[in-house]
Amino acid sequence: MPPAVETLALVKRFGSRVALADTSLRVEAGEFLTLLGPSGCGKTTLLRLIAGLDQPDAGRIRLAGQDVTHQPAYRRPVHTVFQSYALFPHLSAYDNIAFGLTRQKRSPADIRQRVEAMLALVGLEDAHQRYPHELSGGQQQRVALARALACEPPVLLLDEPLAALDPRLRQRMQRELKSLQHQLGTTFIFVTHDQTEALTLSDRIAALHNGRIVQIGTPQQLYAEPETAFVASFIGNCNLLRGVAHSWQGEQARLAIAGQVVPALWRQRAAVADPSVIVAVRPECIQLTSASGDNASGLTGRIVERLYVGADTRWTVRLADGQTLVAALRQAPSRAWQPGALVQVSWQPGHAVIVTPDEATDATADPPADLERSAPRRR
Repeated sequence: MPPAVETLALVKRFGSRVALADTSLRVEAGEFLTLLGPSGCGKTTLLRLIAGLDQPDAGRIRLAGQDVTHQPAYRRPVHTVFQSYALFPHLSAYDNIAFGLTRQKRSPADIRQRVEAMLALVGLEDAHQRYPHELSGGQQQRVALARALACEPPVLLLDEPLAALDPRLRQRMQRELKSLQHQLGTTFIFVTHDQTEALTLSDRIAALHNGRIVQIGTPQQLYAEPETAFVASFIGNCNLLRGVAHSWQGEQARLAIAGQVVPALWRQRAAVADPSVIVAVRPECIQLTSASGDNASGLTGRIVERLYVGADTRWTVRLADGQTLVAALRQAPSRAWQPGALVQVSWQPGHAVIVTPDEATDATADPPADLERSAPRRR
């Protein structure tokens, strides 16, 4: 069976700027795939090329095995839900949903049955005669989804459809959206810059950076096994530390960091010639224990800051070579720890991963003490 969507070496330029470079992607039928990345990374450009709203400068696009590269948008078997919802303000919720069915010249009885089924599916049975300005943001979003799904497209493209909602409503709509996709079995391609949203909703995530897909995999793979410094730092909170490869066997490596040797996974070793490496380790994977200056073994450092954030306590530690890291501990192992206290830093062998460096990530920079990422601006 051919994939629902396939792009082959797509290139898109806007003047001298390359918005998308040599991008190939395969999306299986019934899959929920998220295009994730910061503003300007190319994710919306890729979605618009699939939709037919823009034309590529090079490459091919196939839908269900058929080449649609030069087909106009209205002839492609996809529907798009935009961030602005793009509802017709002069039409009721019922008529907005019925619009595409009417253009397909379906019978009035068929249209009525289908619209009522869609209203029930999104929980808006009592809002069918209300106009967009009479609906809340969440209700407008559900009408836009119902309108897109009414014509039963095999592929639904969603360009940050939840971005305008308040956080509580956004979380609720995430659950409803995923449930809806499971019920219908429709292929969803979802654009977002929100890492939590991508991890929550997706079967797979394609991480984009500077117009390229830099890694694609399940949410668990991108979180636990990032391949690049960008993916490690963009998806979840992560410490990035400089080190030197000390020894390795298969994927297991030993690194020298701040004069001490620690374990890490090295899945990309064949592509790395320089023994200088960057290792990514999540704050929740770091263990801290008290250490004395004379008897400490392993990676040692001094407490710089303690920050209580409710669910855990964030300890910022400065290593002997000046690098800093943050450990997130559920329980404070020692009430006596204060800034300046000497601690031992450790992690399990599989919890640190050597990643490919990139120009967008400075592994020497101090991480913020609370490791809370402010959301990037929407594109």
